[in-house]
Amino acid sequence: MQLYELLTVVLLIEGGILCAGLSLILGHAAYGQARSARLRPGMRVSMQILARVLAGAPDRPALVRLPLDKTIEAVAHATRSVDDVGRARLAELPVYAVLKDRAERWCTSARWHRRLKGIRLLVILGAGEGAVPPLLEDRGAEVRSAAAAWAANHPSPQIATRLVRMLSDEALACRLTAHAALIRLGRHAVPAIISHLAEASPASLAPALLVASRIHDSALAGPALVHRSHGDPEVRAAVAQVIASGGGTTGVEGLKSFLIDPAAKVRATAAAGLGGLGDWPSAPLLAELLGDPAWEVRRAAGLALDRLGSPGQLYLQRALNSTDRFAQDMARQVLDRARPGLGAAARAAPPEFAMNGQERG
Repeated sequence: MQLYELLTVVLLIEGGILCAGLSLILGHAAYGQARSARLRPGMRVSMQILARVLAGAPDRPALVRLPLDKTIEAVAHATRSVDDVGRARLAELPVYAVLKDRAERWCTSARWHRRLKGIRLLVILGAGEGAVPPLLEDRGAEVRSAAAAWAANHPSPQIATRLVRMLSDEALACRLTAHAALIRLGRHAVPAIISHLAEASPASLAPALLVASRIHDSALAGPALVHRSHGDPEVRAAVAQVIASGGGTTGVEGLKSFLIDPAAKVRATAAAGLGGLGDWPSAPLLAELLGDPAWEVRRAAGLALDRLGSPGQLYLQRALNSTDRFAQDMARQVLDRARPGLGAAARAAPPEFAMNGQERG
C-alpha cells in the first residue's frame, strides 16, 4: 500500500510539473501574440517612414518609439534589398547611431550569442568595420562564420587574407562561408590568394585553388601552375580548373599537359576545360580520350568535343566506326544526347556495346 501511495504522489508531482510547463509555454505564446498585436501599428508606421527615407524623401522623421527587438525588425525589413545609397540615407537617422552603438557593444560581450547578435545587426546596418574583423578569430565557430559572411561586403587586404586562412578552419560552416565570401570579394581577393599560393607549404591548397577558379582572373593562372606536379590529385585537378577559368594560351597549354595525368579526375577536368575554352586544335587529343580507361574521362572528352562545334563533332562521327568499343559507345551517347536521331543507326548495336559508366579492366 505504501508503494501505491508513493507512486500516486510521484505521478501527481509529475502531472503538476507538466501542467505548469504547458501553462508557461501557452502563456508565453499568448503574451507574444498580444504584444505583437499591440505593437503592430507602430511597426507599420516605422516601416513606412523607413521606406520613404530609403527611397530618397527629403524629410528625416523620427521612428515610432518601439522596443529594441521591434526596432531592429523594422530596420531589417526595410533594408532587405537596399543599395549603398539607401544605407547612406539610413545612416542619417538617429536610430542608426543607437543601433550601431548597441551592436558594437554586443560584439565585445563575453557571451557568444550576443557577439553573434551584434554581427548580424551590423550586417543589417552595413557597418562594423572596427568591431567585426577581430571576430574572424573568435573562439566560437558560429561567431567566426557570421563574421566571414559580414566580410563578403567589406573588402580589404587584411580581411581577404584572413578569409583565405579560414579555408582550413576546423569548423565546416566557417570553411564554407569563407569560400563563398572570397568568391563574392572577387578581384579584391586575388592578391591574398596569390600570396597564399606562393607559400612553401600552403594550408588548404585545394580549397584556395577552387576559389581561384571561380574568380576567373588570369593573374591566378601562373601561381596555380606552380602546383601542377603536386602529389595530391585533388590539388592538380583544382589547378586545371584555375587555368581553364583564366583562359589564354597559357591555359590551353597547361590543360593539354594534364590530359596525360595519372589521375582520372585530373584528366577529366582538363578535357572539360579545353571544351570550355573552345580550343578546336585540341580535338585530336580529346578524341584519343574517348577510349580512356575511366568513364568520367571519356564522358568529359565527348562533351568537350561536342562543345568545339564542327571540328569536335567530326571526330565524334569518326569514333562511331572505331574499333575501340568504349570510344564508339561514348561517341554514340554524346551525339544522341545533343542531336537525337544522329545515332539512330548506332542504337541498333548489340547490347554488349552499351558501356555507360563502365571502366576498362
